[in-house]
Amino acid sequence: MTITVQEETANDSAIGFGFAEIAYMLRMFGTAAARKSAEVLRLEPEVDTERLCVAGGSSLLARGFASIGEELELEGPAVPVAYALAKADRWTEISLNTADYTDTVVHVESDNVSLLLQPRTLETWFVFAQDPEVPGAQAELSVIEEHVRNHPEGTAFIRVRTIDAEDHLLIRPDGAGWAVAKVTDPAKDVDESTGLDTNGLLGWILETRGEGTA
Repeated sequence: MTITVQEETANDSAIGFGFAEIAYMLRMFGTAAARKSAEVLRLEPEVDTERLCVAGGSSLLARGFASIGEELELEGPAVPVAYALAKADRWTEISLNTADYTDTVVHVESDNVSLLLQPRTLETWFVFAQDPEVPGAQAELSVIEEHVRNHPEGTAFIRVRTIDAEDHLLIRPDGAGWAVAKVTDPAKDVDESTGLDTNGLLGWILETRGEGTA
């Protein structure tokens, strides 16, 4: 199936999708990116369950996010979501940690559409469209900065994946700046780089994304 993104599908507000709806969208496409999206979102068993995916397609149809033609055709906000998940070339899982809990943001980036997804109650996902004028690394930095503004002792862990590679970065506040550490072996202590300003942290995020050197 071919999916085309149109301007009218863009929306700055978060839209919620159930896990069965996302599983249906992932199952529609046989791309390596769709399979990787299922892995990142931990939906591989659901994507392989036909009956559950049928329920997801039925839900999309009932909500007006799909219509019946020769086959089920996605409409409205489901179109850019499916496009990003089926054509992504980078997935970044941002774990936002406090002393009491961990929240997660998954950043999915494709050529035309990039999304920020947050898991919520009953395995729903709230989906935000990333501003296309904001580079991906800057969008991730903004998420981390907002987390630390709200939780001054909070930390972050980013896990960047492509189809065939993966990298990780630990991030914590360091006085008025930042400290980071690359994780190469979980069994070993990490070597921190401390005293970073915002540009220094951005450089490390870019390096972890494979877009530069820190």
